[in-house]
Amino acid sequence: MNNRKNLKDHLNISPENVVFDNPYFQKGTQSHKGCQIDYMVQTKYNSLYLCEIKFSKDKIGLSIIEEIQDKIKRLSTQKNLSVWPVLIHVNGVAESVQKSGFFSKIIDFGEFLTE
Repeated sequence: MNNRKNLKDHLNISPENVVFDNPYFQKGTQSHKGCQIDYMVQTKYNSLYLCEIKFSKDKIGLSIIEEIQDKIKRLSTQKNLSVWPVLIHVNGVAESVQKSGFFSKIIDFGEFLTE
């Protein structure tokens, strides 16, 4: 959370356009399943940046895509929101994940440490 300004800068989100930016937990009910989002930013322009933060000793593989697709499916949102999946990692991402085009942005957390 100490790096939220840097993250929004990387995503080209101006502070005045932010409606919500925090971790998000949706409790499950009878009508929808629960889910946990590491960090989520909603803008006044109906964009929802769903950020998954992965600290792994190995490169992140393709299974991350299915994991995020499941979270998006579970997430109860307004119909007019566009969801932009973002991956924040530490030890690299498999080339297959990068080439998939699934994530709107893939950010190496190490970039925040050099700024």
